[in-house]
Amino acid sequence: MTADLVPAPPRRSPLNWPLALGLILVAAFVLPAIAALVWTPFGTTAGTPLAGPDATRWLGTDPLGRELVSLLMSSALSSLLLAWFAALVTLLLAVPTGILLAVRLGREGPDLSLLALPAPALAIGLVVSGLGAPGNLTVILGVVLPGCVAVASAVARAFRPLWQRDYVTSARLAGLSPVSAAQRHVLPRFLPVLLAIGLDLLAAALLVEVTLSFAGLGTLPPGASLGLVLRDGQQFLALRPLLVIAPGLVAIGTAIAFMLVASGLRGGRDAAH
Repeated sequence: MTADLVPAPPRRSPLNWPLALGLILVAAFVLPAIAALVWTPFGTTAGTPLAGPDATRWLGTDPLGRELVSLLMSSALSSLLLAWFAALVTLLLAVPTGILLAVRLGREGPDLSLLALPAPALAIGLVVSGLGAPGNLTVILGVVLPGCVAVASAVARAFRPLWQRDYVTSARLAGLSPVSAAQRHVLPRFLPVLLAIGLDLLAAALLVEVTLSFAGLGTLPPGASLGLVLRDGQQFLALRPLLVIAPGLVAIGTAIAFMLVASGLRGGRDAAH
């Protein structure tokens, strides 16, 4: 009987594996790209074209003789910066629209996956590029136009249930303005979800940039992009498969890293509630 009265020790919260793994992958893929701002291991000096890996050229060289590790670092940085800017513009336009849909109109919008962006982005890229738009603008519009619809719908679906909570309604009935009620009672719970949406969008924007640049619609030489590295290396796939495998792994691995962190943020929020 006495043993039954002893309270059980508190359970430790389980480790958020998607968040932990996602942060590790972000460090592995994003930090080297950021380091390219000030340093690359082999610089930009051209060497022997299509040289194989060795002690001084870890992944070999590309068709122009550029060392592949340094090229991937600088190309990943360029792709990430363009994807980040396109995602930021999309969020600035779509988040207020989604909140307005949830609060004023009471609508949530369709459930659209951000991972489906590359398909409409490619169609938009064909039209915009045909009108003579620069490659960077083509990528930005390829992300923003379909991304605004998907993000606004996701924001509305996440914001509406929080806005309709009883304590928010009580605060408004007590005289609190809608803006003050949102700031005090909704935003603290909504921000982790918004961050997760932003990371999913960043992953999709990166894939859009790589897809359009690979197709010749986005970043063009002498610019740098993971999509360009893929395109330049595809004709030498049989001879130097790392020219395709390495940039593909960097692009897909970075996108997966962002999505894992986003999934971990959603999981941590659900566990907290």
